[in-house]
Amino acid sequence: MTHGESHPQPAAAAPGGRVVLFVCPHGAGKSRIAQAYFDALHVGGWRAVSAGTRPQATVSAHAARLLAGTRAAAALDAGLPRPVSAVPDPDLVVAIDCDEPPIPGAVSWRLRHQAFDTPLRDEIHDLVTALAAELTARGTRS
Repeated sequence: MTHGESHPQPAAAAPGGRVVLFVCPHGAGKSRIAQAYFDALHVGGWRAVSAGTRPQATVSAHAARLLAGTRAAAALDAGLPRPVSAVPDPDLVVAIDCDEPPIPGAVSWRLRHQAFDTPLRDEIHDLVTALAAELTARGTRS
């Protein structure tokens, strides 16, 4: 490790809350967009964390670019990509375009859009919004 680099920190559990873990292959783009949208929605009792099955060494510039000007921009995780193992015992795992290795028990999202542009951002936004509504509805029924 060179001077100035740091290892990704383990994600802390939400005090008294639950954690949804968004996972994509590199943990640097799609999962971060989902994490930011989810956290910006302030789903009662929940917070989001992003990770990668094979995390890359740097943060993708795509997430910040695509979220610029949105409410989610302020919620974007700016830390280095972390491995899935850095997030112990999440309450829900959402695997975004993850083929290998499979993540047992994860909800799988296969995105129609693959290019890091507005349609991909909007597709993730819509999926996250639906997930947040589902979790909120579950919370009101318990």
